[in-house]
Amino acid sequence: MPNSFVKYLPVSLRDKPEKLAFYSLAGCISLGLVSIAVSQMLLAVTVIGYLWMLRRLKGVPPPEMPIVLPLLAFAVWNIIAALASSNILLGLTITKKFFLFLLVLLVPLIVRGEGRLTWIYKAVIAVAVLSSLGGLLQFAADPHRDLLHRITGFMSQWMTYSGLLMLALILLVAFALCNGLRNHKWVLFAAIPIGLALIISQTRNAWMGTVAGIGVLILLRKPRAIAALLATIAVLYFASPASIQQRLLSGLDIQDSTTRTRIECFWTSARMIQDNPWFGVGPKNVKYEALKYRREHEFPDWVYQHMHNNILQVAAETGIIGLILWLWFMLRLAYDALRCYRSANARVRMGEEESTREALTASCAAIGAWVALMIAGMTEYNFGDSEVLTLFLFITCAPYAFMQKRSSVPGSPFPVFSSKAPNSNL
Repeated sequence: MPNSFVKYLPVSLRDKPEKLAFYSLAGCISLGLVSIAVSQMLLAVTVIGYLWMLRRLKGVPPPEMPIVLPLLAFAVWNIIAALASSNILLGLTITKKFFLFLLVLLVPLIVRGEGRLTWIYKAVIAVAVLSSLGGLLQFAADPHRDLLHRITGFMSQWMTYSGLLMLALILLVAFALCNGLRNHKWVLFAAIPIGLALIISQTRNAWMGTVAGIGVLILLRKPRAIAALLATIAVLYFASPASIQQRLLSGLDIQDSTTRTRIECFWTSARMIQDNPWFGVGPKNVKYEALKYRREHEFPDWVYQHMHNNILQVAAETGIIGLILWLWFMLRLAYDALRCYRSANARVRMGEEESTREALTASCAAIGAWVALMIAGMTEYNFGDSEVLTLFLFITCAPYAFMQKRSSVPGSPFPVFSSKAPNSNL
């Protein structure tokens, strides 16, 4: 590898097992903004590198992972719900999605080491900028697009595209707030194309999620700047073309066609859940079962491919118990990210800012991404989007790299977060 490139790599990378796992993970996450097929192939390589690392790890305690239990419980219940469904074989295809959840185990161990997490963050942002420029070129080639022909960047679907841009922008803002702009002026240049592409995508759920996520980040790091955020939103609104303004206002109009489809899906899912409260209709079965529960035949069948809401979709697929387990998993992610933030922020106040920079960035990005996904997920089933889920799991599981087992901290009865991710010492 050329020396000119090597100098930009994390210094904590030591030998072939670490490098294989790290490079493939970086490619899996960043290239997920380009191709889910390539991303999942690289995830398979990451698993190989991970297993190779495990064979060589000696005397290095694994990070504390309280998230594993709720994830395992949710996965098991999905299988039970599939077995209880009318189409068992279709329901069991949900197990393919479990492959992505390996990131929960892979990310915390592989990114442990100075500079690794920041390196992948920058790779994701770089690809997001390229994807944004691609979307802007699409718009320039045909500026008169309707809602069924929106910009998609490297993706095939605008919902996926806007969801990825939403998370990338949250990651960028978290990095800026935790590391400052003085030595990272490139952040401003990266934010412009990503932000413009997100606006032009005309995807309201991604707009809401982005504003909510950035708002929470500002409240955490720079609460006095919340007025500046509101002012920026106002300026962007009044400076936007009439089509963008109308798109935003249409969300408040219950007669708007897209708003009415969301209302229809709400009542459809409510009836499905009422008739199937324990096991749901089964994973992957909603798009077929929903047609039996719709109120009217005004909307085409493809509207019912999912319920356009994370909570309603999970409950319809796996029942109330499945929803409780999913909420356990999601709330655990948020709770641990907040714990990591409190620990890192306390050390910053004690003057240890340099050693806690990555932990602070990881926790802030995780909190912002969690809020963004949950808010956007009120009107879109983004948890079921493989590309969005890949990036989301990476961002929200990164704080576990800074979590030590309680046995490694003498006198501590509870798991604690370290200010600095330990090297793997292979």
